[in-house]
Amino acid sequence: MPPKKISRKELKQPDQFVGFWTRVSESFLTYVRAHERALVAGLAGLATVIVGTIVLENVHEGRAARAGAALERVRRIGTGDLVPAGSPPKNDGIPHFATEKERLEGALAALDASFSGKGALAAEAGLVRAGLLLDLGRAEEALTSYQKLLDGKLDDRLKFLAREGLGYAYERLGKLTEAQAAFSKLGDGAGGLGAFYKDRALYHQARLAELGGNRAEATRIYQEVLDKNPTTSLRDEITNRLAVLELK
Repeated sequence: MPPKKISRKELKQPDQFVGFWTRVSESFLTYVRAHERALVAGLAGLATVIVGTIVLENVHEGRAARAGAALERVRRIGTGDLVPAGSPPKNDGIPHFATEKERLEGALAALDASFSGKGALAAEAGLVRAGLLLDLGRAEEALTSYQKLLDGKLDDRLKFLAREGLGYAYERLGKLTEAQAAFSKLGDGAGGLGAFYKDRALYHQARLAELGGNRAEATRIYQEVLDKNPTTSLRDEITNRLAVLELK
């Protein structure tokens, strides 16, 4: 079955609007496939990345375990079901909200209540916070947070998240040159994931060419990714974008 084509409207709203949790979950799945390692059962979303790739060896330590549990709770709040105002609240141990904005703000409040910027998983919590700020449309604050993380001692296995987040923040602010510079560094220090993030860096370069109205350049770069890596995980998305570009 050929990949489903996306519309012009969808093309005008690139994946900068995809939620932080979704972006991180996709990145984690790529990590699992690349490394084929056993991970703690039941981990998902951002908390999975943090526990599975950074502190797996410390999962039994009290502070790390509590911090991981706190981040998992934040993830559950940030992805919990929306409950219309006046409806009976769900009894699943987390607060629920009527709107997406309220849900994100609730997750941010839960994060700030559990993390002060120090202690176990402080840097990882900072990544979560920056992502929530970006999803809330607070791009300037998100940009500052991502840059602070990159200027610090962030683990190489998490730098790609901060760099991509920084690129999205610049893009939200209309600073496409700065966004391109951030996206171009996605593969730096990525180790075994270097090839994947090189593809993603090129993908972002093509998206930004689209935003700038350069259809020919966008098409060239998209095709370059497919030619150099036919099995890229971005294949369906790139194929859809090329199909829409052909209709213009």
